[in-house]
Amino acid sequence: MRAFLRAVRDATGQLYRPAIYQRLLAAVAPERRPSTATLAAEKQALAGEAKQSATRAEDCEIVDVLALQTIDVEQLRLAVTDAIDAGMVRFARSAGGNGGQLAFYAARLSETEQQLLAVREQAARLATDLALARQLADHHERDAQRTGTALALEADAVAKLAAEVTEMRLFALRSIDEARGEARVWKERSVVLEAQRQLDARLLETFRQKAYRAGAEIPDLLRQDKRR
Repeated sequence: MRAFLRAVRDATGQLYRPAIYQRLLAAVAPERRPSTATLAAEKQALAGEAKQSATRAEDCEIVDVLALQTIDVEQLRLAVTDAIDAGMVRFARSAGGNGGQLAFYAARLSETEQQLLAVREQAARLATDLALARQLADHHERDAQRTGTALALEADAVAKLAAEVTEMRLFALRSIDEARGEARVWKERSVVLEAQRQLDARLLETFRQKAYRAGAEIPDLLRQDKRR
């Protein structure tokens, strides 16, 4: 488009509104239908290339359609066609001279596209793996929560059982202490009673010996024990 606008400027010495360029394209190249924004951008870029003639460009930036009608349309068409053909020839020569570079860039572009496809496939696989990993993580998290709840219940039960066992142990220890104390008391009493019995036995034997010396009769029970 810029080559076309430059050809029109070279042929007429003026710059025109996008609508006029669209009419010229409809006459000489109907297959080209650029938008108004594209033509305006190319016109602005072309005007920037010719800053040395800014005064003339500003004076001719907006031209009425009636001014275009005073130009010989056939001459303008031929000039524009020649300019476009010359531009195409220069472009073809430039493309032919840079064939190796263009082939290199084409190969690099193809390689980049292949790498992009590979990266996209890898990204899709990673996304799938990530989704599966998240599902497994959610499943494990639910299992962990259930296990944690069960462990908490078991811990409470164990704590209650430990408290009960502790109470039973303390009760048993108190019972054992009480039994030991009572056994100690009875043991002491038996020792005292045994000492008293031995003392009574000695006294009884002393009194009996004295009685026998004094002529007392031996009881029949004792005589029977002696016979046995």
